[in-house]
Amino acid sequence: MLPKIIVTDERFKNLSSDAKILYSCLLERTSLSFRNKWLYEENRVYIIFTVEEIMETLGSSNKTAVKILNELDSTSGGIGLIERKKRGLGKPNIIYVKDFMSVFRSECKNYTSEVKNLHSRSVETTSQEMKNVRCKNARYEVRVTCQNAP
Repeated sequence: MLPKIIVTDERFKNLSSDAKILYSCLLERTSLSFRNKWLYEENRVYIIFTVEEIMETLGSSNKTAVKILNELDSTSGGIGLIERKKRGLGKPNIIYVKDFMSVFRSECKNYTSEVKNLHSRSVETTSQEMKNVRCKNARYEVRVTCQNAP
């Protein structure tokens, strides 16, 4: 099923309808791969969805199918909803389907971080824009301020 945010949010407005439909198909295939424990590098779930399958699914030409994949793949100048890994030797590419929310997280480009030396039980309040990462009895506090967050 196509997530509604893919259709309604401004960040996806330049994505073609075919790319949105293909992404929905890739998401569905990912859930099947997860159930079948198709894991590759770093235990990431992967799918195999050939250009021929895309052509058949969308009723498109080879050129159009490749163009749609490129819209979704960040390494090809696309939005970054998928990542393709070439396997060579005539084998189909492995596709990692990313969570569509990753597009929102990647917008957090302007950030600052600071490390403070703390006494182990000091407490400091922070604003909502500031995230603290703390360990019990830690001597350091790491703060990352994310600007441009949605």
